[in-house]
Amino acid sequence: MRAIIIGAGKIGYNLAKILAKENHDVVVIEKEEERAKIIEEYLDVEVMVGNGASGALLEKAGIKETGLMIAVTASDEVNMIACMVAKTYGVGKTVARVRNSEYIEEKGQMDKALPGIDVIINPELVTAKEIVKLIDAPEALDVEYYADGNIQLLELRIKSEAPVVNMYLRELKFDYSFLILAIKRHDKLIIPCGKDQLLANDLIFLLAKTKEMVHLEKLFGIKRFRAQRVMVLGGGYTGYHLAKILEGRNYAVKIIEKKYNKCVDIAQNLNNTMVLYGDATDMNFLINEGTGNADVFVCLSDDDKLNLLVSLIVKNLGVKRTIAQVGHSDYVNLIENVGIDVGISPRVLTANEILRFVHKGNNIISVTLLSNENAEMTELIVSEKSQVANRKLRDLHFPSGSLIGSVYRQNQVIIPGGNDELKPGDVVTLFTLPKASGRALDYLTK
Repeated sequence: MRAIIIGAGKIGYNLAKILAKENHDVVVIEKEEERAKIIEEYLDVEVMVGNGASGALLEKAGIKETGLMIAVTASDEVNMIACMVAKTYGVGKTVARVRNSEYIEEKGQMDKALPGIDVIINPELVTAKEIVKLIDAPEALDVEYYADGNIQLLELRIKSEAPVVNMYLRELKFDYSFLILAIKRHDKLIIPCGKDQLLANDLIFLLAKTKEMVHLEKLFGIKRFRAQRVMVLGGGYTGYHLAKILEGRNYAVKIIEKKYNKCVDIAQNLNNTMVLYGDATDMNFLINEGTGNADVFVCLSDDDKLNLLVSLIVKNLGVKRTIAQVGHSDYVNLIENVGIDVGISPRVLTANEILRFVHKGNNIISVTLLSNENAEMTELIVSEKSQVANRKLRDLHFPSGSLIGSVYRQNQVIIPGGNDELKPGDVVTLFTLPKASGRALDYLTK
């Protein structure tokens, strides 16, 4: 499929890289020559310099043969106009990044977009919603739900004192069904088998029934605690959306913001959040505000170095869990290795949200990027025509680097074994490493 991406910023770059890997015919339009040169140098895509809302330029880019338009410039208006213009040329799918909440319904729903725009993506709202999931399960580094919320995927760290340390996977005999989809060790992601061991500091991707996950965490030596007090650095759009959602879930929220006018603005638009005017690098200020008593501290400034510094300071003060936003997704693993509990990349989260929509169709329900884009989880429906239908898993030949994680059939969750069959209509989750993604998906859907 031909895809046009307007805007070569962090999100546009990320999407172009991913879609090019999936063998889409990608064209990137960027008005700044310097950014355009970066795309040309590092990605195998076509690059054009100019205004992405221009009909003439879009025609040169092959808009008449395009099936997907993604507009992610810094201008909401340019993004919306570009998508509207694309629709007049018959483009099937259009996505616009829109940051101004005035263009979005107050309840924050992205599914009802403006005429000519199929999906509106608000990066700050997407990021805030992801952080809420992490606050709800503060022991996890990543949280995803499948099968209408009945299946949960957690990324968890195995602590040195955990009872499962040095055990082989085949030795793990619990009363609850589960699957370890992958183990991340020394920045290498592997799909394990029974002869693999769990080592201290391993990151595991644990898939199980949502209602049983808390019991499994205990068996893996992971203690779940209920967060109640949340502090947030940064009163920007993401901080505002996060506080708004947390208010509705009865969390006690404090926002620290060093710009007085911004403090006044967000305080007027929030009901129960305490807005603090101050400098989060001031130790006395943090101590006086009781920072050490916070269950979760979230750093959402635009400065990666500031987020890192403040996270380390509050951790030292006694905060149980720290979450830091990073502009460069490559830094996520780095900051998690220096004592910060969770690093999140709005760029990756936004790309994730857009890809969910892009891949939707042909029996695909959703696609999630995991482990900083080192793995994918695809949720899809097994069709009657699929070559895997009515066959046992042990008889199938999935590409190396892929496996079926779960089966959802008639409101029943199945963590499958080799003797389980895939039936037409089953909703399955397919876990893959990047090298196997395309082949595994083709195997399941053809």
